[in-house]
Amino acid sequence: MKQPAELAHLGAHELWSHVCAAAMGVRTGAAATVAKQCVSGGSVRLGWVRPPSWSAVEKNVTAIGAELGALTDRGLLVLATGGWSFAAQALTETAGAVPAARGLAVLDSLEPAAICAALDVGGRRPDGYLAISASGSTLETRQLANMVLTQAGSRRARLIWLRDTAVPPGVFALSPEGACDQVAMLGAPLSLAFLFPAATMDPVGLAVAHLDLRRRYLRIGADVARRVTGIPPCGAPRLYIALPSWADRGLRLWLLQLGRQVLCGKSARFQPWIDVDGTAYPAPGGADVRIDFGGVQAGLGGLMEIMYTAGLFVGFLALRAGLQVTVHDHVRAYKDRLANATATDDVAARSALAAELPALAARWLADRAELTRLHVVLYDSRAAGPDTLPELFAATTGRGCEVHAGSAWNHHSFHAVYADPTVAVLLVVAPPDLDAPPSAPCAAVAGRTLRQIAVATHQALPARSMVVQLSSASAREGQNGKNRA
Repeated sequence: MKQPAELAHLGAHELWSHVCAAAMGVRTGAAATVAKQCVSGGSVRLGWVRPPSWSAVEKNVTAIGAELGALTDRGLLVLATGGWSFAAQALTETAGAVPAARGLAVLDSLEPAAICAALDVGGRRPDGYLAISASGSTLETRQLANMVLTQAGSRRARLIWLRDTAVPPGVFALSPEGACDQVAMLGAPLSLAFLFPAATMDPVGLAVAHLDLRRRYLRIGADVARRVTGIPPCGAPRLYIALPSWADRGLRLWLLQLGRQVLCGKSARFQPWIDVDGTAYPAPGGADVRIDFGGVQAGLGGLMEIMYTAGLFVGFLALRAGLQVTVHDHVRAYKDRLANATATDDVAARSALAAELPALAARWLADRAELTRLHVVLYDSRAAGPDTLPELFAATTGRGCEVHAGSAWNHHSFHAVYADPTVAVLLVVAPPDLDAPPSAPCAAVAGRTLRQIAVATHQALPARSMVVQLSSASAREGQNGKNRA
């Protein structure tokens, strides 16, 4: 289907000017077109364009902190999925460059082992919790929040929500401006989902970094617009994002989701390939467009610069290609099936050791020449290791392969894969008898939900996906190995 590209003719200065105008509320001319392409959930989502004033940030950070009281003195646990959690993870990974950083942790996984580790095991766990979901209805986030409160019992603990709209007490707006202008794909580093955790980690560093971004954002936007207007808004360009050596998993996942959910699976005219530091193995040839952040310095300021710049770059590309920037409708294909998905018939027929997975994938794909790439999704992280490296799957199946951890894949790559009929998906789930220890019934519920997500994903991709249950022996060995480590 041909997409309108009403903004493709604009020069760099015009593009940046109209985007800024739309972010300030202008709804005429090209600015109206920008706003129309950034609507999601009935609201224009342009909170990723102009950094809010520091006074607005400080006011909101102070209000959320007051609601939590002194609980964040013991650290803050962020409960979220997708872009909200990836951005917070990137913050925790940057903490090493902040000598005075305070405790910040993220729980975005329904894997029982991850939940048990985050909610204690005899150690000092936080009493302050921040749940993030624009709608407030995200299944995984609500389940994590319920488990946190159940596990806390009579202990002192408090849960705060960040949503589209503030509902006092206990619910604050994602936007420092109070508008419904944020979206997980583009929200960091200008949303409170990023700014409040950053403030708990390094309040002084955040003030310096944010004010620096405010000072430089017009120049950054103009530079990005010049780069983007040199890229044709059609065809199948290969976009490669190169990161500095200090970058880690959280930032890679945030950027991968940014590229794949904003740009991919939305147009027959424009079908870009997105890779972040070799995430997509192997890339189909060299990069047509290389975005190089290799020289950005470590620290909170560097992280905010990368996220802001990459968000503008991808957002501008989408606008010029006529894409709906802030939506990823294909995700509904599995979310709509979640309520009725069960693990029985889909999982019981297949069981394998981790070491057997590449050969199993090769047999499955032997007569499927139309499936030219493979995504392996490990909903059971005990399968991760030398037996499930992407290079091994690629060599065994004769196809380029990506290996991803758990349900995070549904938040960063499902949208793009759903729209690409050449991609096969192997979904690896945990055996039910090892979902959780008897002492953690809440984690057992989470484990069942994780299997439910895998099955719903398979039902959304029935002709080109397969669910495999990791054998109990393999899972126990994986767990024992982690315990020994």
